[in-house]
Amino acid sequence: MLSLSGSVPILAAVAIQLLLISSVSSLNITNEYLHHACNNTQGKYKPGSVFEKNLNIALKNISAFNLHKGFALDSNMDRPYKNIPPDTAFVMLQCRGDSYGSKCHSCLATALSGLRKKCPRNKAGTIWYDQCTLDISTYSAGDTRILYDNYFCKENPKDLSGDTNMFIKKKNDFTEKLLSEVKKLGKNGKGPLYATGETMIGTKKLYGMMQCTDELYEN
Repeated sequence: MLSLSGSVPILAAVAIQLLLISSVSSLNITNEYLHHACNNTQGKYKPGSVFEKNLNIALKNISAFNLHKGFALDSNMDRPYKNIPPDTAFVMLQCRGDSYGSKCHSCLATALSGLRKKCPRNKAGTIWYDQCTLDISTYSAGDTRILYDNYFCKENPKDLSGDTNMFIKKKNDFTEKLLSEVKKLGKNGKGPLYATGETMIGTKKLYGMMQCTDELYEN
């Protein structure tokens, strides 16, 4: 669901997120840290600086939302975002499709604490957890081009056994099915852009989840 890198302001690895999981229960219980990316191209801010004050305003705005759809994009500026000053702060939060409301608020607090520890005083950075992704930047996320700089994979600790080719084909077909469901939601203007499912591979069940960030309805 958020990564802003270089001069192109858009979410990277979470633009499309696919998680293949071992059990349905892990959809709802875990909030494991997954990955982070500190963007050094936008510089750092000092304590008490204009950017820090603007960032706190944007975070306060998002914290006040009910987050019933699990998505928020806000800034210290009023919309529409035009003639943006260099110390403007943008914050985007994308919670997983089944983590909205209080769960989303809880993940926001966790992600903000984690991002401040891993990217201290960076003006731009992204952190991913099981239940949400948080991104801060000096850029507006109105540009919906997708970056792949922060693409990352999480390896399954268990080795694949059996027919590898069959697994790959079944997995790819399953991925396309989930993507088709997400695209359909986007075309209908319904959110969140989130789909889950399961498929059989031999005698084993494969569970999957796919989500696009909510500003990508038309893409």
